[in-house]
Amino acid sequence: MELKGNILYGQSGGPTSVINTSFYGLVMEASKNSDKIDKFYSMKYGIEGLLNEELIEIDLKNYTKYQKLLNTSGAYFGSNRYKLKDFSKDETDYIKILEIFKKYNIRYFFYNGGNDSMDTINKISRYLKLKNYDCQCLGIPKTIDNDLMHTDFSFGFPSAAKFVINSIINIYNDDASYKVGRVNIVEVMGRNVGWLTASSYFLKTIGIDLDLIYLPEFIFNIDEFLNKVNEIYSKKKHCLVVVSEGIKNKNNELIYEANSSLDVFSHHSLGGVSHYLASLVESKFNFKVRSIELSLLQRANSFSPSKTEQDLTLSSSSFLLKEALNNKDLNQKMLTINYNENNSSYKFDFVDISLVANKERKIDDKYLDYKNKNVTNEFISYIKRLIKGKVDTFSEEGYIDFLSK
Repeated sequence: MELKGNILYGQSGGPTSVINTSFYGLVMEASKNSDKIDKFYSMKYGIEGLLNEELIEIDLKNYTKYQKLLNTSGAYFGSNRYKLKDFSKDETDYIKILEIFKKYNIRYFFYNGGNDSMDTINKISRYLKLKNYDCQCLGIPKTIDNDLMHTDFSFGFPSAAKFVINSIINIYNDDASYKVGRVNIVEVMGRNVGWLTASSYFLKTIGIDLDLIYLPEFIFNIDEFLNKVNEIYSKKKHCLVVVSEGIKNKNNELIYEANSSLDVFSHHSLGGVSHYLASLVESKFNFKVRSIELSLLQRANSFSPSKTEQDLTLSSSSFLLKEALNNKDLNQKMLTINYNENNSSYKFDFVDISLVANKERKIDDKYLDYKNKNVTNEFISYIKRLIKGKVDTFSEEGYIDFLSK
């Protein structure tokens, strides 16, 4: 028996280059299924908006008005970092959510986010099941950190990696313009895992002389770092360092954190380790130093998104909705992307969301050379296939052709 009703979609956590692409793929597919879908709603600012009953009804007959979202970074419908308490301890939010789901006849709930967002879906789904309310609650994997389990990659990572790679190319070429350059320390996002920072290893394969790369996966020693910078710069008069914001010492303590407070999901406030390391180099050696924090531009990049990622994001959303409409028992799952090395193809599937929520995928062992604190050729191939393809996102006037609110 088919489950006929309405769709509710939401965005959560840090925005990415393609989070809006996931929405467009869903709404495009929903427009073809008016016999099963009556209305499509988007939450304004995720779960927070839902609790305030701030829903935006999407006109499925005129969905093409959202086409420019393919070029638009950021979470168009608003994101949030709201943590739902366990309903066994506090049922308040869940009572409100169920009330709204019933009012708007929500039978398909899609939440676009990372680890914490998958936890949110899992909690809501379990509560609705407890209350005998039929609703298919499914997660769309999104995070530039690439740390979601059981999927080849998370939507947002390939374009962010591509931005990191191309930014460092420009930083390298700028410094190479001078006989005597600087010690450039580039900081890349990555709280506990170094997927994004590791993507910079790709540059070594295309002639970029990257001197030092530091991932959270390897212990960071400040004295060793300073000695290597001194040795490299004294010899070359150039030194290019790429460092993850989440590097830690042998005691598993962060080298630098913006402050010691934690957010609602117990995450540290990071950013600024490049500036800290630059100050150490400058004070000890008096070299010319510049710290460059790529910061929010990594996830807000729509200058050069990955065509591979954009195509897969669109087609996966279409797959997700088709499967949901044709399988009433599809619930408490996250969409996954699997790669077949034999024929270089991707396949979509699902995994139980309990296997993803609140878990963190480290860089796969097959991608790391622990002995040399390096990455393997297999990782380079992984990055190479993900960043492939170019998308023209610019208007004739020269600016990004985005959809304004």
